[in-house]
Amino acid sequence: MTDDLTIYKQIYPSQCIKIAELGYRSVLNIRPDAESDTQPNSCDFATATAQADLTYHYLPFDDERLSTMTVKQFAAFYHAMPKPILMFCGTGARAKLLYQSALMQGLL
Repeated sequence: MTDDLTIYKQIYPSQCIKIAELGYRSVLNIRPDAESDTQPNSCDFATATAQADLTYHYLPFDDERLSTMTVKQFAAFYHAMPKPILMFCGTGARAKLLYQSALMQGLL
């Protein structure tokens, strides 16, 4: 999306070292735990990102629950997290929606 933010589909904890090697400094997970049987949970990402020296935040939401509070929390994370940030969800669609919502509200 920008030099400071990349939106991506599901990543895995085993990829966190490579993500850091690519120059990312933060990971933002917006996918709720247990959406599918095969996805890793947020605790696994917290461990893997710490081992890769990445800042990590978890802000789960689904399409039906995108609230003003979620958009504001995303903006706060965005401004506070070291850049560049890799933000992900299952397909990238919700991450894009969240980013665009924050832009439209003038929060980024």
